[in-house]
Amino acid sequence: MAQRFLLDVSPTGVQHYADIDHDGDELTLIEFTPTLVEKEILDSNARLRSLHQRKSNFQHASRVPINTWTAWKKEWREHYRDVYTWPTFEVIKLNSRDYCNFRTGNQRSAFGKKL
Repeated sequence: MAQRFLLDVSPTGVQHYADIDHDGDELTLIEFTPTLVEKEILDSNARLRSLHQRKSNFQHASRVPINTWTAWKKEWREHYRDVYTWPTFEVIKLNSRDYCNFRTGNQRSAFGKKL
C-alpha cells in the first residue's frame, strides 16, 4: 500500500501530496483542489461575469481550477496536440457548455485556430 504525504498547501488552497509505493521505487506527485476552493472560484467567476468589462484588446477571460487545467493539458497532449495549438484547445474547452462557468466574461472567445 502506498504512503501519502502532504507536502504543501498553497495560499489558494491547492494541496500537494506525494505518494510513495510500498517498495519505495515509485513516487507520484498529486495536486488536489478541494471542492470548497472550486466553489469559491466559480462564485468569483460569476461575480466577474455580472460586472461590465470595457471592450479592449485585453480582457480577463477565465479562472480554472488547477486540477481541471492539468486534465485539459493531459488530454491535449495525448489526443489533440497535432490538431490544435494549446491556446486554441483552451478556448474550445472554455467555450463548451461543460466549462462555461469558468469564464469571467459573458461572451465566448473567438481566439485560436487549427494548425
